[in-house]
Amino acid sequence: SSGINAEYGVFDMSQNIYVNQYEMEGDLLTAFDIGEQLVSVAKNGQVHVWRDEDVAEKFKIGENIECCVKSHDGKIISGGKENELKVWDIEAQTPVFTSKNVPRDELDIRVPVWIKSITSPSSDSNILCVGTHYHQYRQYDIRVKRRPIVNKSWEELPILSLIADDKHCYLGNSKGDIGRLDLRNQKEVHKFKGAVGSVRSLALHSKEPYLASVGLDRHLRIHNTLTKEVEHKFYLKNKMNCVVFTDEQIKESAGEVDIWEQLEETGKRRKISAD
Repeated sequence: SSGINAEYGVFDMSQNIYVNQYEMEGDLLTAFDIGEQLVSVAKNGQVHVWRDEDVAEKFKIGENIECCVKSHDGKIISGGKENELKVWDIEAQTPVFTSKNVPRDELDIRVPVWIKSITSPSSDSNILCVGTHYHQYRQYDIRVKRRPIVNKSWEELPILSLIADDKHCYLGNSKGDIGRLDLRNQKEVHKFKGAVGSVRSLALHSKEPYLASVGLDRHLRIHNTLTKEVEHKFYLKNKMNCVVFTDEQIKESAGEVDIWEQLEETGKRRKISAD
């Protein structure tokens, strides 16, 4: 919820109940768990680290935060409007990496910093992929240097969502384009069709070849990353900002209809060829 303070809860899908409620300073941007700790991040840069229901630590990661994710090694990665890419150690509450802006353009004008999305390949937390408001895709290797090792334009509108596996990075922008780049050569190898509005979130299934996307067109789409086709499409009635896959077993309440049966499926299911 919005306001001076934000409230949010932790929902236990195995019991279908909220198990904890929290209140923090500022508008909530995101929240995630790191080990036994719950970390919440506000748009004003205020970070709360919770243990049980008590705030264990509070610290600031700058102003105008527009994206913050957790890394595979237990750190948090942030960026925003005139807020450089940073990797934070939450125990020390200090950045262990801070990016450096790209050089001035051909007219000797400073390039504005406006980070909209961040992700990292599942096998290497030292590689960071970044999407900007100015439709730039950037790739950093924090072991090598502070400036990006890749800086290229993708389409013509802000890159709002990113997700990566070991070989590819998937991008979504404010027009509805969804693309797949090869992490080895940064070339676009495919575009996924179907979305007609701003793509706000992408998710990859941990075991199956599925890419989920949601956004302002109010649809959840599941693309098959092998066939590139839309396997499922559901109309969700609301504009969506986030989607995730879960390995948790979801409990059905007594007499409750399966939530998926309540949704209107607008796409056709396709069988995956065995070969």
